[in-house]
Amino acid sequence: MMNEQNSQIEVAHTREEMLHILESMRLKAFQIEDIHIIAKDPSKLEDVKWDTDVKTHEVGNWVDQFKSWFTGESAVTEGLKRFDLTEGQTAYYAQLVELGAVVLFTECGI
Repeated sequence: MMNEQNSQIEVAHTREEMLHILESMRLKAFQIEDIHIIAKDPSKLEDVKWDTDVKTHEVGNWVDQFKSWFTGESAVTEGLKRFDLTEGQTAYYAQLVELGAVVLFTECGI
C-alpha cells in the first residue's frame, strides 16, 4: 500500500486544473519521475507528454478490457490495479476516471 504520509493524490476535471496540480506538485518538491497521471482518454495526457519524466497512464485500454473479462471488474478498475492503491481508493478513483477525470498522484514523498 502507498505510504499516505509521503504521497499526494489529486483529481482534475479540466486540462487547466491538471496542469495546475502538476505544477503544484513540482513546487512542493515532489520528484517529477514520481508523479503519475492517469486518464481513460489518452488525449487528456497530451499536454504532459513533453515532459518525459512524468509517467502518464491510459487505463481502460484493450489490455485492461481483456483482463476485465476474467475478473468481472471494469476495464478502468483493472487499469488502476497496477498502482499501489487500496481497494477503496481503486474503486473511488476508477469511478472518477470513468466519468472523465484525471488522477494525479505521487508514489513517494519529498
